[in-house]
Parts: sequence; C-alpha cells; structure tokens
Amino acid sequence: MQFRNPAVAAALSEGQPIALNLGAGRLPEPGTFAVDWADLPGVDIVADLNQPLALLPDDSVSRVYTSHTLEHIRDLLGLMRELHRVCRDGATLDVRLPHFSSPHFYSDPTHVRAFGLYSFHYFSAPEDQPGRKVPEYYSDARFRVEAASFHWERHGLLDRLLVPLLRKRVNRSFEALERYERRWVWIYPVAEMRFRLTVRKPRAAG
Repeated sequence: MQFRNPAVAAALSEGQPIALNLGAGRLPEPGTFAVDWADLPGVDIVADLNQPLALLPDDSVSRVYTSHTLEHIRDLLGLMRELHRVCRDGATLDVRLPHFSSPHFYSDPTHVRAFGLYSFHYFSAPEDQPGRKVPEYYSDARFRVEAASFHWERHGLLDRLLVPLLRKRVNRSFEALERYERRWVWIYPVAEMRFRLTVRKPRAAG
C-alpha cells in the first residue's frame, strides 16, 4: 500500500476523516481519494484490496464508494473486516456491483464471485436483517443495509417500456426485491445492484 497523493497523509495526520473510492481506475468520484491496485494517473492510494489497508488508521474513514470492484476481490471477508476497522461508526458505504443473473458477470474472466440481494446481510446482526435470516457468524464486521435497489439495462424498445415499470414496482420495498430475485431474474435479468451500508460498531460503555 502506498500514498501517491500527499494530501492523504496530510489529512490523516490532522485527524480529518477521509472518503475513499475503491477500485477507482480512471473514473474519479467527487470528494473521494481514488484507490486502485494499478498506479494510474489520478490514483491517490495504490493498494491491493486483497491485503490489509495497513496505512489507514482505525476510524479514519467517513465514506466509501465502490463501483463494480467487489466482484473482483478474492478475500472479500478480509476486505469487509478492514473496511469496518478503518471506517468510523455510522460511516456510509455506497456499493454498486453486478447481480448474479447478469450475463456480464459470467463473461468477465476477472470476476471471482457473484452477489445477490442477501449478500451483505451476512455482515449484519440478526436484528438488522429483513426477510429470511442468514448466518452472520462468518465475520465480526457489522454493517446495516440501509437501502438496496435493482437496475436493468435499456437496449431496445422492450427495455425502454419495461424498465421504468420494474424500477417503480420492484424497488419499492425489500419484499418486492426478494420476490423478483426468487421468481423472475432468470426471465428478465438484473444488470446491477446498488446498496447503501452503514458501519455498526459497539458503543463504548459508560
């Protein structure tokens, strides 16, 4: 891990919370420091996300944005644990990634894992899990899923007609999302999922 932009170290030394864009590549997210394994122009932090984020102190991050990156991570449990460590309690994570029904997921040879509606519930306490309960004991990193939505591609006339209706009806509730994933995704695949997570940390006694 290496800080390429001296503003990162300066902010951390002053105790300022920072925001990160994981897997930024050449697509910056305003207000964030770009993190990528490739030392590309505009990358502020060079890091392998399969390894510990060793240069980032505990509780130093207030926001994380990541788009179509987590499906490339081999050690997802390790990364989620590191994100929980470096993020402050209540920090937000905005995550975009392909749904398991997307044909683009299977065609990319660098994708190593699929995601579905319940994937981040495995990092949530049982009381924070709507719908069916899933095991939370694989990781002690705790996040709450604040929002989830499905997004479809719009390539032809049928897509242009159906997608607005699907977005309105399916994204209206978690129950509608679950019903669509269970019954309909193999008929009309979901291209992308978007999540907003918040970090949950134990409150200090007293």
